[in-house]
Amino acid sequence: MKTVQNPIVRACAKPIGFFHDERPESMVVGLHGFTGYPGELALPAKRVFEAGFDVMVPRYPGHGTNGRDFMKTGADDWIGEALRVVDSVRDRYKKIHLIGHSMGGAIAVVVASRRPIGNIVLYAPALTLPTLPSNTIKILSKFVSRKRKEWAPDPSYPFFDERDQDDDVFLGSEYWSWIYPKQVHQLDLIRIEAARVLSSLSNDILVFTGGKDAVIPQEAGTMVVKEGKGNNQWVHLPKGTHLIPYDKDEDSREEAMERTVGWFGHPHDQ
Repeated sequence: MKTVQNPIVRACAKPIGFFHDERPESMVVGLHGFTGYPGELALPAKRVFEAGFDVMVPRYPGHGTNGRDFMKTGADDWIGEALRVVDSVRDRYKKIHLIGHSMGGAIAVVVASRRPIGNIVLYAPALTLPTLPSNTIKILSKFVSRKRKEWAPDPSYPFFDERDQDDDVFLGSEYWSWIYPKQVHQLDLIRIEAARVLSSLSNDILVFTGGKDAVIPQEAGTMVVKEGKGNNQWVHLPKGTHLIPYDKDEDSREEAMERTVGWFGHPHDQ
């Protein structure tokens, strides 16, 4: 019998779990982006923990390991892991709040449409992807497993996960140096569902967009404010990039972190 070995998970890609000795009433669950990993949310996770909340950031299947592992996964796996984590803590906390970055923002919207959720913070949520050629990607996904693309590390972005030295060399070679048409199509399916269910949400949502974001336009912010039924707020960061949770623009990053903590209220509120 052939032994199946689980892929090695990078240290910075392992799930994050911060828990207080005295359990608060509320937990915050963070959801990372497409081809990303939990360590990308290390800074907001730390800040909301310091504010008194327990925190969990799961790792989606296929992420933080290698490209071959990634190609075995899709939308149901990624959404499913987010739901699994929320379900695993629902009985222990009065409120579960969500943070979502990029695809994680779209997943947060989907999760909130299926489970009782408190407040939500979205960083550059993938509710609209105007530069994505959806039809072309759908066709390519049937014939091309992956296609190489140009990518280079950018050391101007800070790294906040103390469990690892950096993420660029290995994860860049496995994920960000390639286009995975099938998985991009799965991302688009998540976007479509999130955009469809957004108008059903009564959660209070804080959404951030960046003026220097080449992936997600400001329209994502207007969508949340116009379509969501909660007390929603849109903050546009003119110097912010797509990578708001670890943005190279310190002022944008810090404004986002400060507003994030404030949006969830008090950790012992019921």
